[in-house]
Parts: sequence; structure tokens; C-alpha cells
Amino acid sequence: MEQRIVVVGGGYAGLNAVNALQKQFASDPRIQLVLIDKESFHLRKVLLFQRAVQETPIKVPYSDYFGDTVEVIQAELIAVEPEAKQIRICRPDGAYEDQPYDRLILCLGSKVVSASPEQGGISLTDMESGDRIRRQLEQNLSDARRAVHEAERRRLLSVAIVGGGITGIETAGELASGLRRKAAAAGLDPAEVAVTLINSQQRLLEAAPPHVSRRLEQELSAIGVRVKHGSRAEQFRDGELALRGGELVPVGACVWTLGLRPNPLVQRLGLPITSDGKLQVDAQYHVHGSDGIYAIGDCAHIMDPVSGAADGMTCKEAIPQAGRLAKIIKAELASMNGPQHASYTNVFCISLGPDRGLVWLQKWGMNLVLTGKVGLHIRKLTWDMASLLSGKQGNVSELVYRQKKAGEGRNVH
Repeated sequence: MEQRIVVVGGGYAGLNAVNALQKQFASDPRIQLVLIDKESFHLRKVLLFQRAVQETPIKVPYSDYFGDTVEVIQAELIAVEPEAKQIRICRPDGAYEDQPYDRLILCLGSKVVSASPEQGGISLTDMESGDRIRRQLEQNLSDARRAVHEAERRRLLSVAIVGGGITGIETAGELASGLRRKAAAAGLDPAEVAVTLINSQQRLLEAAPPHVSRRLEQELSAIGVRVKHGSRAEQFRDGELALRGGELVPVGACVWTLGLRPNPLVQRLGLPITSDGKLQVDAQYHVHGSDGIYAIGDCAHIMDPVSGAADGMTCKEAIPQAGRLAKIIKAELASMNGPQHASYTNVFCISLGPDRGLVWLQKWGMNLVLTGKVGLHIRKLTWDMASLLSGKQGNVSELVYRQKKAGEGRNVH
């Protein structure tokens, strides 16, 4: 049976879906794979925070992945027409066209939440905002060299990161290290660099046990990041960040890292969605009431059929979803029943600047924390695995277990 399988969205879910389908249907001429994305490249979105310190290349052309084995169409999804089994797309030149499908996989991802313009500061949402943050910090360093008063110099060397999620934590760690390095190069005292992480919750990484949160905060403190818990930022203006309750924090820059929301496009497709704007899918990723349409990743509301737990919006969850979906489609084409969704291992990987990281894993009856260079090594591997840039096989749990077996006992708790 010939099948035209169209994947819309080349983020982590879409990229890995195409890769998994290639593996499942290797050398099968009856299967035509199509990837549609509004860009010509895969954006390594989890590395945006690095752009705030240096011009890190985080775009990978789709041609580097697939060559001629996958048809890649640069276009934006406009509409889905389930009855006609086609989608409407818009090319970069503004031309509209219809694309047929036998099976459609929606990997529409998410958008980064931005602070309102009235709140001031810069929201870390894309490469351009990362570059703006870097330019602002470099200007602050230059102004700090000329500052007459110590209080003004220290303010210019201070940064507030608003948002205590993983992106906020990684941004704080990267800025603390990068600013100290640049301050020293500019002849300033790196000890005067101050990075404050504003966390609205009562502790970091609330999904982990309290002792893991404490360890994470200790690691941040060791690199010069101070955490303010239970605080909500309201506005950055005139060199001060105003917190709810009236406290003013003098800083030279404010970076907002406010998390993710499902791609708003989802709400315009006429498909079943949840109250928070995600596509409704069953345990095999079928969009409710739509024959031949699937959804995975940040745009889909995916729940474990046994525990009832919902998957989060992270690439570590999108990758196994993609692999499982490819198996489901192969089974269905053979008139068989494929696997059902299962929640991913409870694990978090966090970078803390260019020299250290932290990994927490709950599995095999163990509660493991790996820190230092080992933690950063695993974090880098997860970044590369998510973007199909690593030759390493296996998943994060296996990586952690291999590090433990390799004798990194001093980092295991």
C-alpha cells in the first residue's frame, strides 16, 4: 500500500518523527515521507540561552539531515481538511497550495511566552532576542567601566532572570559565567557580577524531591546565582526591577524566561483541543475524530493510559513519542495494533554554565543526582540526541546508568 506521510513541523518532535519513520520504513518505495516547516532549518531552541553570551550557531539545515530521502517543503500550515485528506499551505512567496496526505502528523510545537512591552526588559524567545540580550549586556559592561560611583557600577553588572523553570536556570548559569569572564577581560572585578533568578515558586524543580532542589540551588550559588523564591516580577524600568509587594531590585538588565504555551495555530485548525489549547489525542496519538491524523510534542495533550499523568513540554518526552508513533503507523499499515503511550522516566538534565551541570533521575528504585562535568556531559548529549546530532544510542536513563557504572560515585547521591 502506497502511503504519503506528511509531518508538519520540524522541531524536536517533527525531526525525530521523520527520523523514526525512516528507520521503520527503510528502503520501502511505497512510503513517501514529506516534512513541511515554515523555515528551511531545524532550530535548536533549547540552546537559545547561549545566544545571550555568544553567537552560538543553533540552526541546522534540513538538507544536512535527509538529503534526497525526504521531501522537504518550506511553507506554513494554513488549514487541515480531514475529509479531503489534504492540508493547505502557504509558501514563502505567498503562494497557496493544497498538499494531499494519507497520514498526517502534526508536530506544531509551542511558542515561548513573552512579557508585555510595558513590563520592559527582554523576553528570551528567539535568536534575535538572544542577540539583543548579548548586546545589552556588552553595553552595560562598557558603561560599567566608565561608571564613577560603585553603586552604579554594581547595578550595571547585575542581571535579573525572571522565571525559575529550566530555561531560566540555564540562562542564569550561562550569564553568570559569561559575564564574569567578560568583566575580567574588560578590567572589571568579576566578583561584582551579580545574577538573580526570580522564582515564583517556593523552590526550584518542584517535580523533584526537596533535597534535589536544595542541591540545585547550592550549585547555582557556587557559580554566583542568587535565587529569590516566592517572588513575582512586575516591571523593569529605570534600572530597577519592581517585584510584587513593592521591593525594587537594582539591575542593569532584565531577562524574562516565562515558559511555553502550545502553538496558537492549533486553535485555528478546527480540530478537537483542550482548554489550554492542545490537540486532543488518544493513547496512540490519533487526533480525536480525525482519521489518519496524529499529533505529538508540545501541541498535543498526551496522557499515560495507566497512570493518567500528562507528558510535559520537553524534547526528552517528544523523542520517545516520535519513536513510538512510527511503530504505531507501521503496525496499522499491517492491520495490527501498535503500542500505546507510556510516560517517560522521571529525569531532568540542566546545564549550569559551560563547566558544570546537574542531572536528576528516578529509576530502578534509585534517586540519582549527578553534578559537575559529568552532569554537563550528559546534558550536552541530550541536546545533541534531540537534534539528531549524536551518534550515541539509547536514552537519558541509559546515559545516566552508564555514568554511574563507570565509577562516578562521587557525583551520585
